Amino acid sequence: MNRLPRRPRTPPPPAPFAERVRIETDPAYRDRYYPGLGAAIAQRGRWRSAEVDALVRRLRSPP
Repeated sequence: MNRLPRRPRTPPPPAPFAERVRIETDPAYRDRYYPGLGAAIAQRGRWRSAEVDALVRRLRSPP
């Protein structure tokens, strides 16, 4: 039985969020192309931690 010739394999198109994934996972890339974003992400983490801590304290305090 004869097989059909194979088509050359082409790379898949980039995922719609490939750039975002690279920004989030590669700190060197983020620092080079988006200066200040690392500091903003760290600040957001500190704010969220402070909010969670305040919520936990409020839930643990007696009414």
